[in-house]
Amino acid sequence: MKGIRGLLIKDLCLMGEIRKLLLIILFVTVIFIFNGTSSTFLTGYIMIIIAFLVGMTISYDEMNNGLAFLMTLPVTRRQYVAEKFICGLLSLFLGFVYTMVVAVIQSMIGNSAPDLKESIMTAVLFAVIGVIVLSFSIAIDLKFGAEKGRVMLLLGFMVIFFLFYMGVAFLERNFPEKKEAFLQWFNTIFEGSKIYPVCAVICAVVLLLSFFASCRILEKKEF
Repeated sequence: MKGIRGLLIKDLCLMGEIRKLLLIILFVTVIFIFNGTSSTFLTGYIMIIIAFLVGMTISYDEMNNGLAFLMTLPVTRRQYVAEKFICGLLSLFLGFVYTMVVAVIQSMIGNSAPDLKESIMTAVLFAVIGVIVLSFSIAIDLKFGAEKGRVMLLLGFMVIFFLFYMGVAFLERNFPEKKEAFLQWFNTIFEGSKIYPVCAVICAVVLLLSFFASCRILEKKEF
């Protein structure tokens, strides 16, 4: 645990260097609060940015053979991977809390503010997206390096969304009744209180698969 704590402190110090980004987020937050507009964009923006920040710490670790040096310390490769996930999840949690505070402030200001329950559901959905991006980002960055990893991650998500869009378009063109049934099933899953256990299961499965894949990738890597 001491090794993980030391790595976590290192990464938090590295992430503390993004002061300009934090000021931009604060400025945008003030605009959203006083305009009474939906915080959906702000929530998604914060969650996605946070998910990519862990990749930034891997990039710093790789500079000047830094990752090879870290592996000479009393830290196992599995602990290194575990710390990246802990750092990412902790950052996502803080981002989630931040967006919830913004939503509460908006709901207290006036009638034009978005519905609090809707804001919570939106934050949960974007938190799941953040967890998925984080999970893929860590595994891909460790496999291909942080710079190539970010490009491959973006291309991978573009391919996934394209295939999803093409699949829905194919159903609409050839099997419209099945398309409607699929959308109805999809809405049923993400409706009301059902959304929270579904999101919890998705996050748990993705995190576990990514963790073990990341550990295997780093254990095979030679420095």
